[in-house]
Amino acid sequence: MIKSPLSLVTDILIPNIRGLEAKKLRDSGMTQTKIANLIGVSQPAVKQYLKEEEEVYLSRLEKLGLTREEINELISQLNDILEKGDIKESMSFITIKGLHYLSELKFCKYHKSIDPEIPFDCDICKALYKEDEEKIMEIALSLLQTEEISKLIPEVLSNLAYAKKGAKDENDILAIPGRITVVRGIPTPVSRPSWGASKHLARVLLYVMNKDPKVRAVMNLKFNDVVLKALEKLDFKYTMVGPSDNNNDEEIAKAVGEAFKPGVDAVIHLGGKGIEANTYIFGEDPLSVIRKVKELALAYLKEGGY
Repeated sequence: MIKSPLSLVTDILIPNIRGLEAKKLRDSGMTQTKIANLIGVSQPAVKQYLKEEEEVYLSRLEKLGLTREEINELISQLNDILEKGDIKESMSFITIKGLHYLSELKFCKYHKSIDPEIPFDCDICKALYKEDEEKIMEIALSLLQTEEISKLIPEVLSNLAYAKKGAKDENDILAIPGRITVVRGIPTPVSRPSWGASKHLARVLLYVMNKDPKVRAVMNLKFNDVVLKALEKLDFKYTMVGPSDNNNDEEIAKAVGEAFKPGVDAVIHLGGKGIEANTYIFGEDPLSVIRKVKELALAYLKEGGY
């Protein structure tokens, strides 16, 4: 039998993602010609994509095996990359996502429903994808570099950390040596990500992963009353801890980890004497964290943040 599950990505996933992206980019005011260049089709093809109802694309992807939440997050992340005009990064992103979905066996039920010749116990897709944390981090950091997000960088600077599955210690967690600062109004990593580069966020993640192993990424941001308003405006779930005076990094990490509850988007540490208040944004990977950070930054500015 000469068949491949990769056809599910090329023939179903990508065309329907293109349709949704075409609509999203058009809604932002982009021309059909520009959209065509970004999503890799002709202008007449874009016109056809735009004619179709959005619900048609969504229902096809749900039938394939994705949830509405997964679709919306995928479109949001991909849209950020496309709006920057980064074709190479968008190709890398959709390839990683497609292989990841296959390896999680998300498309198996659909695949077997359309092809009865596929063996019942087929699970060959498990071996298709080996997670590349450094590549995912690279994509996330490219999305981080917007002027809006710079308003959320605290005095102690920010960092973004990403743990391997089943991380056991700080060396299993990727972060930025020297952290993320603001250069000419843009959040900028001081250096390339490396393993074991942030003891503080690594400790936070290790505590958090004991409660919810799926949460493997975190970024710290500043906290003030406007950040709180923005969190509430977005309906982000959060918990608070502190204030506490003169705590060391280990004590703060433990406090944040203990305050975390499965399902929350953020933990706020209220600081204390000698400690700057910080907001810790959590997600399953750096891409989901950056999406939340971007939403928070835009809401922060709308609420009058500076």
